[in-house]
Amino acid sequence: MASKNTNIVSKTLVESYIRKQVKALKQSPAETIDTLTKQLLDKPKGSLEKYLLHITPEKLQDTQSGYYKLFHDILPKVNTDHLVTLGMNIGYNGIFTASKNTQTNSPESKSDALWAFMLSIDGINYEKKSAQYKAQISNAKKNGTRCFMLFIEKNAWKLLPLIKKEKDCAFFLFCPSSCLTEKFLDAVKLTKNLFISVAYNSNGNKEQILSTNVFNRLRSRKLPYGIHYYYSASDLDNFKSGEIFKKLSREKPLFSFFLSKKADSGKDTVTEEEKKAVYQIIIKERYWLKYPSIPFEIEKDYYYLIH
Repeated sequence: MASKNTNIVSKTLVESYIRKQVKALKQSPAETIDTLTKQLLDKPKGSLEKYLLHITPEKLQDTQSGYYKLFHDILPKVNTDHLVTLGMNIGYNGIFTASKNTQTNSPESKSDALWAFMLSIDGINYEKKSAQYKAQISNAKKNGTRCFMLFIEKNAWKLLPLIKKEKDCAFFLFCPSSCLTEKFLDAVKLTKNLFISVAYNSNGNKEQILSTNVFNRLRSRKLPYGIHYYYSASDLDNFKSGEIFKKLSREKPLFSFFLSKKADSGKDTVTEEEKKAVYQIIIKERYWLKYPSIPFEIEKDYYYLIH
């Protein structure tokens, strides 16, 4: 019991600290990041630190840097409670818990300590499969996972009761803009552990019309959001020129996620060599960040954050 109480006190202190830093970040981004960066430099470099340390004070003071624009123009406009809840669930409940599991588990079971779990949801037949989805999430939680990437094409609103119930988890919901109705977004505003990523294009050969109005609705509610883009081999030149990063950043997402496009048969349309090339370009863009949206290649970054 004492150990449990100690964990509760520790978590409360961490949340209080994060809330304080988020408030400071909104008021004085450069100074706050300067302080946090120095603190990270004094600690061992784990997976998260490796992703954060290149966000240097110099980049936040450079008005031409994407990080400057992100931390000065976009991040301060996101609801504080959303940032704190997601930060706690991703960082303290997610990465910290997974790290502890990795240290205590045997080498053979280290793969159990996944920081995130990816799950494709059938929104049309959700009721028939809901028990299966809940069981998968429950099993992942037993292994220390607290972050979930949910992919759904229709009826995203059906997932809200499950997401709200799992208050100590962070959910990244990848869906098309057609799911983001006014009623749904009003409910999402009250769901602090949910981060939405809007599909910029479709996976496969089906056409999809993206309404930029959906981003206005997200911003008006001060919701954090991202964009995900399904890329093919023909996009490689746009990656090399940076045009694809520029195009997505116009919608002011915190993150831009990239996934390789699949054919209707389910077969990948992008070779491993092409994926590697895209990943290297994304790493370079994330380091220098010319445009104010942090890019991630879901397959590669997901793997390397886990391992």
